[in-house]
Amino acid sequence: MTALVYGFVAMPYLIAMCLGLLVPMLGVLCYSRFGAAIAIVVGMFAIECLYMFVGAISVGVSIFYTDFALLFACVIALARLLIARDQPPLHWAWLVYCALAAVSLLTGLVTYGSGAGVQARPYFYFVAAALCGMSFDIDEKRVRLLLSALTAIAVLLLGIVAFRWIVYYTPIKELLPPEGAYNNDGPIRVIRSYEALVLAQVLVASLFFARGSGWLVMARAISPILLVVVVVLQHRSVWVAALAGLLASLFVSRLQKASALGQTLLLVGIVVTTALPMVLSDRLSGVSGQITSSAGAALEERGSAGERLSSWKEIVNNWAAAGPRSIAIGQSFGTDPSRFVRDEAGVIRKLEYTAHNMYVQTLFNTGLIGLGAFLVAAVYVVRGLYRICASEKGGAPAQALLVLIIMQLVYYVPYGTDYLQSLIFGVALSYVAGHDVRAKAEAVLSSVKRRPARWGWT
Repeated sequence: MTALVYGFVAMPYLIAMCLGLLVPMLGVLCYSRFGAAIAIVVGMFAIECLYMFVGAISVGVSIFYTDFALLFACVIALARLLIARDQPPLHWAWLVYCALAAVSLLTGLVTYGSGAGVQARPYFYFVAAALCGMSFDIDEKRVRLLLSALTAIAVLLLGIVAFRWIVYYTPIKELLPPEGAYNNDGPIRVIRSYEALVLAQVLVASLFFARGSGWLVMARAISPILLVVVVVLQHRSVWVAALAGLLASLFVSRLQKASALGQTLLLVGIVVTTALPMVLSDRLSGVSGQITSSAGAALEERGSAGERLSSWKEIVNNWAAAGPRSIAIGQSFGTDPSRFVRDEAGVIRKLEYTAHNMYVQTLFNTGLIGLGAFLVAAVYVVRGLYRICASEKGGAPAQALLVLIIMQLVYYVPYGTDYLQSLIFGVALSYVAGHDVRAKAEAVLSSVKRRPARWGWT
């Protein structure tokens, strides 16, 4: 009995000691291995997928568990950038963007206190995850590893969707969340929009660039299921991103030996295979009706689509009216984002949520300089990946990465930042920068070899 008491007393100290050893060991592993480093970001995303709400510690302000994971990833990335120096240099535009975000946060903390930190949290996640990818020299093997990780997340999401649909529509009340549904926007939307985006990205990549990863080959086998889930979830922003990805894939396919016609026929076959049961089955007719209604609302700018357009206009007007400082470097984090818009019923409503548009929100908080810097970095990535694909140096992994980035940039029009997408962006930027460094080195070496020998007296 005495030993048991001593055991309970010693348990907290043993746990603290184990954590004290585990964290440095994990840090060393993440510092030295790309797979371990991105596993922190991807693993945290997987946990957020499994749980609708990730816990937090309250110390006057709420510190979420995701904060710890992304802070850890950021510290490792900064350590690598400062010490390892085995990665290509960061693009100047990305550094300007980060500097403007930091200035907005610091001035916001001075003026508005902790509220600035709450508003800046998504941007911290965005920068931390991107730096995690940029802190390594990315080659084709590491791009394949990232594609495999995304496919694993997609498989996890399929399981989550199936489980939640069964729980809700059976229903199994004991397993339902306290609110009675998994999403306030509609019970069928059992995962969030940025999670559905991953499904769409893996779907498109598996259809056109399955050679980019062994996991994508498996994803192609379940592509009809992926397509059904992406459509039935009714996240219209994801539909638009998926359409952009399909068009981009057809274009990129012309740069490789694979036939764009063959890829198109494969896509048509999958669409027909998955659409016919929804059209012909009485049980699924209600779902197809919901999908038609959702698409019509988007085209006619009804519902959230029309409200967001009005909201963006008001945010831009507020940003421009705040003066030269706001126009140049934006409003500090913590600034009141509320605005008044007229809904489809003609009623004026006050909105207090963020812009639901990464570009508008970046313009508001970092000004023309910050938004311009991000767009320059994005153009650098897209242009660089296109050149790699056109030269056939990158193969399927580079082509898949290009399409993922295009889908991401399109998705940022109706939604804000997401740290898993930022990891993809960081990997892509480092991949392009590494190719540029090697191309310059090869050009210098070839010029030296071509230089004729000069003989003579000195």
